[in-house]
Amino acid sequence: MLRARRPAGPGRAPLSDLSSSSDNSRRAAMLEGRPKRSRTPCQDEVAFKKLQARKLDLQTRVRQQIEVLSGLESNVLDFYYTHMLRFEPLLESVFPTPPSAATAPASVSNGVLGEGLTEVFPELKSTTALVGICDGCPPSLTREPVPIQPAAVPGKTRYYYNSALMRLYREVALQEKDLAQEYASETARLAADELSVQRDIIDGSLAGQLRIEQEEQEALNKLLEFLAGVTAQCAAYRQLVQAAGERIKGIEKAREACLVRKTNLEAKKLEQMGNAERIKEEVAAYRRCVEVAATELEKRKLINRSLEDEIEKRRAAMKRRRKE
Repeated sequence: MLRARRPAGPGRAPLSDLSSSSDNSRRAAMLEGRPKRSRTPCQDEVAFKKLQARKLDLQTRVRQQIEVLSGLESNVLDFYYTHMLRFEPLLESVFPTPPSAATAPASVSNGVLGEGLTEVFPELKSTTALVGICDGCPPSLTREPVPIQPAAVPGKTRYYYNSALMRLYREVALQEKDLAQEYASETARLAADELSVQRDIIDGSLAGQLRIEQEEQEALNKLLEFLAGVTAQCAAYRQLVQAAGERIKGIEKAREACLVRKTNLEAKKLEQMGNAERIKEEVAAYRRCVEVAATELEKRKLINRSLEDEIEKRRAAMKRRRKE
């Protein structure tokens, strides 16, 4: 963080002057303790020129430091009035002012703001001590913390405080404060709504609905298992029906073949029945032929028997004749 020291103004001695005065006092004390010796005018003139040159050098260095500190002060004030004033409403909310302090002058409010800044931003404590040193009372001599003296906005920096940008920053800070409060209230309301929803809906009716849904899901799972078993049985029965259908097709083919064969046999039967009379006549003629043949056979048997008897008689006669 940038730390600035105010340039020496009326009633304030610069740091370099304080250090040079302390050095001169110590040097004078040391010279008083030593025995004095006479100096020639040439030595005094040379010493005077050296002191004058040293004085010019110190003045140049002090002037340069003043210029540097002036530029640093301008940068610090520019940074402060550009970035820090927007936190004034927030600091007022952190450090509320009592009603008795509402009628105090602007310088007192600025002093309270400085103390609030040092509490919110600890880095500003070193700046507070540095300002005390620049005012001519260093903390090493007083051994007490030096607070920031309340002062109004300087004239050369009042532009930053009253500019449109700073007013816009202050309005933005107030809006951020209002939005933060609204966000906190909305967050609390949302937490309460979530708690009520959790208690009334999620843990209440929704829990009952979830329990009913779980029971229905279990029943559905059982039905799905039963459906899977029935589907497996249906697949097995479908295979059996398919096999029976194939057997029925084979039986139908055999039946058709039997019908064709039956038709052929019936045709042959009809044909044979048509030829029955002719066959009967042929059979009667064949029977008559057989009877005639049997009669002829009997006649021939009788003739053969008579011939055999005649042959036996003649053989017997021939045997008798031979014997004789």
